[in-house]
Amino acid sequence: MKIYLSFDMEGCTGTAIRGQMGQDASVPEAFQRAKRLATDDVLAAIEGVLEVDPNAEILFNDGHSTNMNVFFEEFPGNVSVVLNSRELYDEVFGLDDSFDALICIGAHGHPLLSNAVLCHNWNVREVRFNGKSLTEACMNASLAGYYGVPLVAVSGDEATVNYIKGNISEKISGAIVKKGFGRYMAISLTPKRSKNLIREAVKDGLRRMNEISALTYDNPITVEIDYPDQSNAHAVHHFLGDELLSATKIRFVAENARDAYFGFLTRIKISTPRTY
Repeated sequence: MKIYLSFDMEGCTGTAIRGQMGQDASVPEAFQRAKRLATDDVLAAIEGVLEVDPNAEILFNDGHSTNMNVFFEEFPGNVSVVLNSRELYDEVFGLDDSFDALICIGAHGHPLLSNAVLCHNWNVREVRFNGKSLTEACMNASLAGYYGVPLVAVSGDEATVNYIKGNISEKISGAIVKKGFGRYMAISLTPKRSKNLIREAVKDGLRRMNEISALTYDNPITVEIDYPDQSNAHAVHHFLGDELLSATKIRFVAENARDAYFGFLTRIKISTPRTY
């Protein structure tokens, strides 16, 4: 069995504030504690994989921020690690049709989703493939689906996990580790409880992976991106010739999910948000 394990930090156990997502002088211990919590969530997922198949090959991708948020030196020998994936393909670099399943740990919702903890979608408000509004984990599942690889298990906050299951497949195994109350407040399970929940969700998803369909689309795919600022949309529109739908929204057409995913990343990398 060959498994792709994609990680983000916002949906991990015990996280709900910006200071936990990177080094912050105002709360100097928060990030280090969050890294410990995140590592434990990932280790639980790895344990689940290896309980199903002790010889499984696992590729782990730390897709959060600077990509150094998990103590991967604690991983068993079955695991290889993607380094600095933000340079290309972000959270799913190296994913192809040789994998049997995708697992997303620490998933978060997009900014239009109510009560999703630390919600965002890279630097955009919303991205749609053929009208389907996608979170970052949904985007990962879209690329995986292009290769015929199903998303079988996901962990994160309640709103995010339920959204992903509802918009991809209810058969995906979900581990809800916290419940959000707005963007920066949550009630979280303790690490001991969430680790067991994640491990069991991964085992369940892998054992039923033949029942879970990969996320696919009718081709070609119409991609709509809604930016937080009009300068972002205009920059992309003038540079790439995309259709400008409004002051903040552009549209382009991709031949398939791979081109849609890569086209989206290209556009957000050449158009960074402005702050005032």
